[in-house]
Amino acid sequence: MKKLIVVAIILMTTSAMASPYLVCDPQQGVTHYKITGLPWITEDVFAQADGSLKTDVALSPLGTNNITVSACIQDATWGEVCGEVSPFSYTRPAPPVITSNIRLIQ
Repeated sequence: MKKLIVVAIILMTTSAMASPYLVCDPQQGVTHYKITGLPWITEDVFAQADGSLKTDVALSPLGTNNITVSACIQDATWGEVCGEVSPFSYTRPAPPVITSNIRLIQ
C-alpha cells in the first residue's frame, strides 16, 4: 500500500510540473504552423507526426497573451501554402503575493 501511495505522489508531482502547451487537433497534411505573438518563437513550429500542434508556452509573460496560429503545408509545386489565421487568447496568472507575518506561536 505504501508503494502505491509513493507512486501516486510521484505521478501527481510530475504532472503538476509539466509546462502548459499550445495544442490543436490532428490535421492531415500539415507540415508546420506559423505562430505570432510569442516573442521566443521566431521560426515556424513543425507539426507532430499526425499533423497536430504542440508547443511549450511556459515562457509566456504574465497577463493576457494574444496570438495567432496558421496551419501550413510545403507543396512541391506551389511552395508554402498556409490556411486562414486563427486568433487565440489566454491568460498567465500572476504568482501569489509574498507571505507576511510568518511567526511561531505556542
